[in-house]
Amino acid sequence: MKKIFLLLLSNLLILFALAQNSAGDLPVDKSSFTLEECIRYAETYNYSLQSSALNVDASELSLKSAKEHIAPSVSASASQGLSTNHYQQRVSWNGNYGINAGMTLFNGLSNYNSIQQSKLQVEQSQLEVERNKNNVRIAIIQAFLAVMMNEDLLEYQYEVMNSSREQMEQGAQQFQVGQILESDYKLLQAQYTSDRYNVENTKLNIQNNLLTLKQLLSINPNQAFSIVRPDSTTLFKSLEIPELDYVLNSANSYLPELKISENNITDANYTVKLQKANFYPSLSLNAGVSTGYNNSNLVENEKWGTQLWHGLGENVGLSLNIPIYQHSDVRHNVQQAQLRVRQAELSNMETQNQINQELQQYYIDVLSAQNDYLVAEAQKEAYEANYHAYTFKFKYGSITAVDLIQQQTNYLNQLNKYMQAKYSYVLKRKILDVMMGQEVRL
Repeated sequence: MKKIFLLLLSNLLILFALAQNSAGDLPVDKSSFTLEECIRYAETYNYSLQSSALNVDASELSLKSAKEHIAPSVSASASQGLSTNHYQQRVSWNGNYGINAGMTLFNGLSNYNSIQQSKLQVEQSQLEVERNKNNVRIAIIQAFLAVMMNEDLLEYQYEVMNSSREQMEQGAQQFQVGQILESDYKLLQAQYTSDRYNVENTKLNIQNNLLTLKQLLSINPNQAFSIVRPDSTTLFKSLEIPELDYVLNSANSYLPELKISENNITDANYTVKLQKANFYPSLSLNAGVSTGYNNSNLVENEKWGTQLWHGLGENVGLSLNIPIYQHSDVRHNVQQAQLRVRQAELSNMETQNQINQELQQYYIDVLSAQNDYLVAEAQKEAYEANYHAYTFKFKYGSITAVDLIQQQTNYLNQLNKYMQAKYSYVLKRKILDVMMGQEVRL
């Protein structure tokens, strides 16, 4: 008994934890997520994905219903009545009871094709879920990398802000002894203020990115949440771009959009078969058992049970329905279904062509993003070195505040371009993994 009680208690605790998670709370002692953990969590708790999963349940119920139509149908009937005749002063009680069963033996394989079509629709709904998961995965990658980008940018901005503060303090001393003009000193003050608010704005951007990530994970907005950054030394080692043929083969064998398009042809062909079934005769088997009784106050009646036994009867029979003339409705319906097959085939060819074209174009975009990143990285390092050199010159009075601020502005502009290029490349490369059906890792 004690073991049973402990088992029930543990199950209740598990159910309670699941209920808490479904309400948007994170697991206990879990507030920092890697990208992989974010994706896995969203695949279970994202509200949109949970909603699309219900469509799978609905299609599975339709499949179950189609299978059960093969089994015989059984029904029972009962009637009870009272009749009176005032002239004869007669009161009669009567009742009739029966059980009937029916089963379709042949209907042009309509039941079989309905089952196969329902199975296909289950697969289609599962593919729709996978397609929705890909959209969520891409959105999570984008939001996660946005957090990383702004955190990286924040480090550089802190460095620039601290340097601006030192330059402003140095400018104050130089202004007091008359080495620089008041206008130069005010420029240094304005630059420090600008750099300080750049830091604050980037902090706000990080909070906004985290809110977006929480929404994708269906987490309570007030929940403490942060990301676990990958090792920066190994990040770009995982971004090697595979050959185009490998990308195309992997994507063509995985992408749900292609499988959905192909299945639409099969689904349309099943519709043709279902319409053609109406050309064939249908054969049904019917059987039943019935009995009844009738009691009157003017005659001596058999006992109720005896009447039911004597009135017991069975029936069994075959029912054949042969279609002869249906105003060409069936023929027209078959022709309409065949047209939909052709439409599905054309749509599938168009989808395959479009997706392969998009894959090749996207592959070129990834290569271009890689080149942009490498160029931006080299330019950032050059502008950074130049900025530090001008900082050193300003310290010893070799240049004016205007010259220094101009170089700092150039450096910050190039820094932003570098960050955009860097994380644009990472984003596009990771989306390529999603398209190939591979696990996304940083």
